[in-house]
Parts: sequence; C-alpha cells; structure tokens
Amino acid sequence: MLTGSYRKRLDADLIRWVGEGLVSAESATAIRRSLGQEGGFRLPALLGLFGGLLIASSVSAFVAANWEEMPRLVKLGLILVALAISLGVAARLESRGSTGGADAAATCGVLIFAAGVALVGQMYHLPTDWPGGALLIAVGALIAAFLLRSNGALVIAIVAICAWTGGRWDESDGEVHLGFWLAFLPALWLAATRQNRLVHHVAVLAALLWFASLPGNASFMRFDYGLLAYGLALSVLFVTLGAWALDRGGPGLLTACLPWGLIGLILSLNVELIRILDAHQARPGTAIWLNYFAYALAIPALTGLGLLGRERHFVWPLSLALLLSLLVPVFFWSGGAVSLPGKVAVATLILAIAIGLVVAGAGGGVRRLTIAGSALFAVAVLILLWQTIGTLLDQSLFFLAAGAILIGLASGARRLLAKFARPTEVAS
Repeated sequence: MLTGSYRKRLDADLIRWVGEGLVSAESATAIRRSLGQEGGFRLPALLGLFGGLLIASSVSAFVAANWEEMPRLVKLGLILVALAISLGVAARLESRGSTGGADAAATCGVLIFAAGVALVGQMYHLPTDWPGGALLIAVGALIAAFLLRSNGALVIAIVAICAWTGGRWDESDGEVHLGFWLAFLPALWLAATRQNRLVHHVAVLAALLWFASLPGNASFMRFDYGLLAYGLALSVLFVTLGAWALDRGGPGLLTACLPWGLIGLILSLNVELIRILDAHQARPGTAIWLNYFAYALAIPALTGLGLLGRERHFVWPLSLALLLSLLVPVFFWSGGAVSLPGKVAVATLILAIAIGLVVAGAGGGVRRLTIAGSALFAVAVLILLWQTIGTLLDQSLFFLAAGAILIGLASGARRLLAKFARPTEVAS
C-alpha cells in the first residue's frame, strides 16, 4: 500500500535518478503512471460521496417533516424507491468504469437501507432487538459490497458486525460471541481483496476489538495483571503480523496490523511501568487462561519473524524488542515486582524495548516504528520522573547508568550498522 509520503519521496528519487542517468525519462513516467492507477486520493469520488450524503439527508429531512401524515405503505414505498435509485445509479456508474461514483452511490444506498430497517421496525412496532437489526444491516451491506465492489458499503458492514457482536456480548454479560466470525470472515475476505487503507484499518480494528472482548466483564472490572499481559501479548502478535507483511511483501491488510499493535504495545508497557513503580500496585500477579492462549500465538509468530525475515537489520532488533516485551509480565508473576531490583529490571526492559523499536525503524525505513519507539521512550522517562525508583539517589544512578549505556551504543552504532549492512555471502 502506497502512502502519500512514499509517493512524494519516490517522485523526488525519480527526478534524481533521471538526472544521474540511472533511469530513463520514459521509465520514470511509466512508474508514475502505474502509481496513479493504484487508488490514492480521488477528489471527484469524495465530492460525489459528500453530495450523495447531502441528498440523502435532504430526503430524510423531508420525510421526517411529513412522517406522521404519510400512510405506512407510502413510507415503505419511499424507502424502497430511494434504495432502488441509489443502487441502480451505482450499478450504472460501475458499468461505465466510474468506480468512485459507484462507490459513493452504493454507500448512500446502504445508509438508506440502514435507515429503512430502523423505520420499518418503528412503523410496525417490531420487538426491540437492535443487535439483530445491526446484523440485518451488515448482511445487506455485505451483499452491496460484494456485488458493487463498494468500499464504503464494506466499512458499514464491518461496523454493523461489531455493533451486533457488541450487543450480544453485553446481553450475555461478557461471554464470548463466536457468531462474530460467521459474519466477519466474509467481510475479512472482501477487505483482503481491496486496495483501500480505510477498509484495511477498520477490518483489523474489528478483529482486535473482538480479541479484546474475550476476557469478559469480570476481568475488566478487576483490571488485573492477567488482563495487562493478555493485551501485551496480543499487541506483540499484531506488530509481528504487520512487520512480517512489510518484510515479506505480504497482503496490505496485514500491514494495517502494525500501527494498532504499536498503540497497544505502548499503552500496555507504560501501564505496566506505572503499576510496578507504585507501592500499592506492585504486587505479584496471576496468569489467566487467555495469557497462555495469546502467548501461544505470539511466540511462534515472533520466532518465525526473527528466523525467516529477509531484512535482518529490521527484523532482528524488532524481534528482540518484542521478545523483551513478553518478558515484562514474568516479573509480576514471579513476585519480582515488589523488590527494587525488579523495578529496575522492568524499567530497563521498557527503555531497551523503546531503543529496539527505534533501531528497527531506522534499519528498515519504517517511520511508524521509529515514532512508536521514541514515544515509548519519552513517556517512560516521564513516568520514571513522576514515580521514582526507590530514592531520588537510586533514580539518579539509574538514569546515569542508562545514559552511559546509550552513549556507548551510539559510539559503536556505526560499526554495528555496517555489520548489518554487510552483504550475505552466497555459496557457489
């Protein structure tokens, strides 16, 4: 998936390569043309979508103003006519090759269908079951997304699936809702075939939310160490999947796992650091079954990334940082969190993880990793300044030792990077 920053950097490189004679002007033009065909920002489609939404809002306002005076059949007819017009326009635009306009029209049609489901339920006083209505909307949106290749309809379908699952999860007091996957797997398959970054991120976030709901209400109310360890392992898994896709040229859908995994990783590690430095919170924790489940997924994925990664100066520092992340909960489970050495060890691990993310980001040219590592390092230092490790003298010694180690690493970084950059000898 090509981002705007990548396109700008590539365009600047093409100009320089043409000037140096490395690439012909015709080849540079062909490259720019191929990039222009891969989606990107389409102003006509966006304006068309906004225009369609305004028209749909106008119709809705008109219907609402005269709703009480209209017979039921007239109300139902208006909904069906509006839906047929929207989907008909979408099909016509799709046949003419206007994919952006077809997507906008199909999205408006799905929104009209969603409003129609709610209005029909109101008109005929159907039993109140909004999760069931959300599922009905999801099915209709999935059909439109498949037949009309509408990204907007697919986003609505995924959101509706999450609403359905959330409603059932709340009704059952936090029990696992396996029915989610019956509706989500077709949506996930459609998302994998699309080149739209919004679709990818919404699909990944939906899967992450389902995994996050597994602990149930009881764990969320306690917010114990098992919950933190589960979130940490889950974040490591998502970062690993995103890194694997970047390194191996995997599906664009998987690359969307990286930013969401990094967000979870930063939040989990910083909460762990706050807890271990707090005199009342730093106590031995217990593992829950979800910890074993998440670690059983994260460790093999992480091992595969470290052993099979192509760019070793990218995957090795990242794999080490993620492995250190999985070690943090061990200090809570072992009881080390209550001692001063345990607090120092966890703080050291988190700073080392931050440095590992920065090194991996710099080595692989992945700016998100560099930003995430820098953010983790900065927040961790602020937490350490806010909650001291032992006495102020102990904290001063900790910062002094950490700073000396970093300066030592900086002095040897050139030789380290040169070693990573050395080409691998191929046996003849």
